[in-house]
Amino acid sequence: MNSFVEVISPGNRLTVQDLGRRGSQRFGVSVSGVLDLAAAVTANRLVGNPATSAMLEATFGGVSLSFNSETRVAVTGAEVNVDVNGFPMPIWETMILPAEAVLTLSIPSTGLYSYISVAGGIDTPIVLNSRSTHVASALGGHEGRILAAGDTLPIGEDIDGQSRPRAGTTAPQSVVPGSYDRERPVRVISAPQYDAFDDDAKSKFFATSFTISNLTDRQGARLDGASIPAIDGKHDIVSDPAFMGAIQVPSDGKPIVLLADRQPTGGYAKIASVIGPDLPNVVQRTPGSEIAFELVGIEEAQELARGFQKSIYKTPLVEPARISSSHLEVDGKTYNVQIVRPTTIEEEMVADGIIYADIRDHAEVAVTVEASHE
Repeated sequence: MNSFVEVISPGNRLTVQDLGRRGSQRFGVSVSGVLDLAAAVTANRLVGNPATSAMLEATFGGVSLSFNSETRVAVTGAEVNVDVNGFPMPIWETMILPAEAVLTLSIPSTGLYSYISVAGGIDTPIVLNSRSTHVASALGGHEGRILAAGDTLPIGEDIDGQSRPRAGTTAPQSVVPGSYDRERPVRVISAPQYDAFDDDAKSKFFATSFTISNLTDRQGARLDGASIPAIDGKHDIVSDPAFMGAIQVPSDGKPIVLLADRQPTGGYAKIASVIGPDLPNVVQRTPGSEIAFELVGIEEAQELARGFQKSIYKTPLVEPARISSSHLEVDGKTYNVQIVRPTTIEEEMVADGIIYADIRDHAEVAVTVEASHE
């Protein structure tokens, strides 16, 4: 039986994304891909996928999904309540859902973007080396569009399920999220047209708190606040490559932080560029949030980037504490049942009997195991 996920409710906006359509900007094609790299890579690691596997990106929650077969799932990103068949479950943690389970995400309390990864990845067609959806050009994803209720998406083959993380495995604390620290300014380096702005404009840019505009989208985070004038009003430049995190300043003087669906090239002067480790701190801010910037040197930015890459790709996941392991016979078939204590769930929830059953080689029968109250 082919595995698939069905969209019951797409929420505000639900799309298929991976790490992006790299190498095609020279053809005028947007990179697209996930906005929050740390959350997306971690979601894939929690289900045992390669970092490049496609997943679902939900904007501001409200999503409900159904799975036709037993599926290993992880939800990361925005702070959002998750339940499976009405039972609350933690995020940033490996879950194993039985066949016909319904996964529901609420509206986030903090952040905008949630990532839902399934073992095997979302197996939509590859377009220009990526499954990412770019809605404006109708490329990738599912028919090149935002997902709608009733859509079904194929799940890739789970080649080696035995090697995948067990239920209750959690993300390392280094990625759970300092990205929502509202007090710390976002760190930037100088951009190619930094000298197109005089000292007064630079001082204003770094001394000002901006506000994330309601016009913010996947193409760019638009900032309201002080106008940052270029020298002699020369905001227009000969178009050069647009890159993730570049802060361009158009003729109205209102900065825009370029994001995943940015245009391939841009013709406005760029005053600064957000460093990779701080990009989640930008993309996960809701409209109306304040944001300020701090200039750092290249060497410091490189050191921070190395630490960031190590934390999301190399830092070991946290194995769950095993409670017990046994065999269970149902209708003449024997199943290996492992009961593990979730490492991020509240103790009172454990006392209420909410635990994980990680069932190996489980074909048709859903097994429920009660927690023992000691």
